[in-house]
Amino acid sequence: MSIPDVKPTPKAAEEIPAEGSSDQPHRQVRRRRKSGEVLMARQATVGAGLNQLDSMIGEMYDIKRATLPTTRSVGHRSAASFLLTSALVLALSVLLPMVTHPRELLEAAGWQPSVCDDSCVHANDSACDDGGACRDGSDCGACGAREASLPVPSWAVIVASLVSIAVLSLGVSTVGEMARSAGGSWGRVPLTDATLGTAVLNKFANSAQVREKGLKVLQYVLKAGAYSRLFSAGLTKQLKDLSKATSTARRFFKFCRWVKHFEDLSEARDQSDRVMRLLLYFRVAANFGADWAEDVCSLERVGILPAGTLSVEFMLFAEYCQLALALVEIWVTSARARREAELSLLAEEAGVAAPKLLSQQRKLALVRLELVKFVSDVGKAIFDCELYFAHEGVFIGCALFSGILSTHKNMFKILK
Repeated sequence: MSIPDVKPTPKAAEEIPAEGSSDQPHRQVRRRRKSGEVLMARQATVGAGLNQLDSMIGEMYDIKRATLPTTRSVGHRSAASFLLTSALVLALSVLLPMVTHPRELLEAAGWQPSVCDDSCVHANDSACDDGGACRDGSDCGACGAREASLPVPSWAVIVASLVSIAVLSLGVSTVGEMARSAGGSWGRVPLTDATLGTAVLNKFANSAQVREKGLKVLQYVLKAGAYSRLFSAGLTKQLKDLSKATSTARRFFKFCRWVKHFEDLSEARDQSDRVMRLLLYFRVAANFGADWAEDVCSLERVGILPAGTLSVEFMLFAEYCQLALALVEIWVTSARARREAELSLLAEEAGVAAPKLLSQQRKLALVRLELVKFVSDVGKAIFDCELYFAHEGVFIGCALFSGILSTHKNMFKILK
């Protein structure tokens, strides 16, 4: 049996059979096992894990070139997907100015910013009846002009903008894929094989991160109940007080969280792409700033520092760090999602065993959900930063949604 003129490693030289020999199909199976082992050899990482993903993708391409002569394009988009993406970009270019300067934009389109007429039956009686017997602006002679309501509520414009950003970050085809794969048993933790039971719930109860994120969900459920105005004044106040107490309880879980970001510096330093390296360094700085400033603010919120010790500007600094962090996380997590998708496709082409392929596909789904969570964090940070176009209802909804996704992410980590 002749050996091809190659220079493999000593181990590979013992395993590679001659071309055309009867052992060749078995060699292909062995290589496929190796590709599965590459996936399963993934070690726990800090930060975004981009360096590890790049290394794994490179190894998978080496295996693919050795075993599969044909290639398949990664990330191919259909014409329908391209058209929908273009439409979303166009819509977003209109929505973003509508979020920040809605009245100026509508006035340029011919909308009247004020209402002033005497159409009310009680007009011209020398008494202002707007807001009572007359609708606003219909007793102009006695009350003067009234500011007209926007034809589209601000919350709808903000939500539409956030959804558009999420869809563009994920990709239109990806959103369709996620929608088709959604569902499952109510008794099973999503993206895992674990069913809710005493043993699983006990694991969650013993996790500080799951408990803190669970408190976040409870905090904003209570806040949403108070905001809804569906309850009496006394019960609404009680819900607000419970929400504040839950927020204070969460702060004890988050003290000194900034320490973990020291480990992220090595990932940023080792990143080969210059732009991504700068983004990772900025990500570390924003994390440090947000978590450190939040610790200082927590000292006042829990009563260790007297009320009024910290300035409003310092508290806003922490919130602006969170906004900057959410924006850079969208960029970094989008890159990570693309790498995970590429790795999943390569693993499928290489014939990775079904359990290992399912594990990789679940990791991909989790990263995509994490990307959606960071877009939702932007909606929350807009209100926290007290930007003039913010909306409290959007803030509560985004915070609750982010809390649910964060809780699930930590559950997944415990059960994987």
